[in-house]
Amino acid sequence: MIRPRDLVFVLVVAFHVSMVCSAAVFVERPFHDEPFYPSDLDGANSTKYRDLTAGFKWNKTLLSYSIINFPTGVPPNLIRTTIRRAFDAWSRYTNLNFVESLSAMVDIQLAFEGVNHYRRGLPCRFSQEITLAHAFFPEDGDIHFNKKYFFTEGASIEQFLNTAVHEIGHSLGLLHSSSRKSIMYGAQLQELFSEPQPEDIQAIQEIYGIRSAPQTTTQPPPRAITTPKPRTTTELCSLSSFDTIVTDHRGNVCVLAGRFYYNLNETNPPPRKISAKWPGLPPNVDAAFTYRDQKTYFFKGDQYWKYDKLRMEENYPRSIAVSFPGVPQDMDTILLSPTAGFHAFRGTQYWFYDTRKLKPVERHFPKLIRELGGFPARLDAALLLGERRYIFSDLRYYEVDDETRIVGESGDVRRDWFNCV
Repeated sequence: MIRPRDLVFVLVVAFHVSMVCSAAVFVERPFHDEPFYPSDLDGANSTKYRDLTAGFKWNKTLLSYSIINFPTGVPPNLIRTTIRRAFDAWSRYTNLNFVESLSAMVDIQLAFEGVNHYRRGLPCRFSQEITLAHAFFPEDGDIHFNKKYFFTEGASIEQFLNTAVHEIGHSLGLLHSSSRKSIMYGAQLQELFSEPQPEDIQAIQEIYGIRSAPQTTTQPPPRAITTPKPRTTTELCSLSSFDTIVTDHRGNVCVLAGRFYYNLNETNPPPRKISAKWPGLPPNVDAAFTYRDQKTYFFKGDQYWKYDKLRMEENYPRSIAVSFPGVPQDMDTILLSPTAGFHAFRGTQYWFYDTRKLKPVERHFPKLIRELGGFPARLDAALLLGERRYIFSDLRYYEVDDETRIVGESGDVRRDWFNCV
């Protein structure tokens, strides 16, 4: 038996259920969920608001996702299973596979949030308080559900599934449809679709093709830190120091030293010019990292450079003091936080830049590095690799936990990272 409350799903207005002969009145409600691009870590929105009629797509067929939090009062396994059904609904018809991961470095994050919230450390909000959910186009892809409506105002799991399939469609690059027979129609109707309809299937197949292989949820094995063969002839093993270490947009771990970089994912990597890989980047950078939005930032002196993949974005370099107020210049390194923001290190001191606050660096900074849990007195480099964080000092490395404390013993960089004899 269908209960009246199972037919009522408030999307954009506070809706009082009118009971007539024990039946609920179902009203068409617009989603108000047009997908968009957020501002970048440094506050610049260099991509601007793109033409929503243009094509957006992922440049790979295996996408990872994670559920950051869960609505209260609903078993997490029920939410997890429903979201899995929503992803599978798209995967059945096109060459896309989805795998759930516990890592923070996934392609698509899903979360239940209030009106004002954060996306991977950056401020984010629903366009209206009455918005049900919103999603981001590829290759951002994240999805946020308004926790006010899930599941506190009578929304059923079928209604949530309908919304999840709709939002994933945006996350994969689909726009709103004008057809009421489409899951991508701009409003939720009384007929709750639980999977893509013919128009949706045709649209998604135009982007990613018709499914030509069985569905899979297998995650490829993670990259190893070291390579299987010893590097006995490379100049890398003769380095007495290096400037920084960073992952590029493909996940390659690159060591930068002077004018050259070395790709640690290669066996016996030769020195290559930094300017050939990242055009316009000067030598001898101070610090670097690739943020959760896959933009790579390089810092030197009082300036920083930002790259989308291997292309420098417009109007860079920019001033560190302007874009990251309170962060010092001439840094030694930057260590990304597992939640939001980063630690900046210079000499024997450090600063914490918190992207969740209006004043990102509080007045009690800088602090002494020795106050952290077991850190060496000075740092040369830092790296976030998957879910693990590392710091480097005098060709020794240390793993750092989420509380910014050293985990275990230090190791030799040449042996374990450079794979030298």
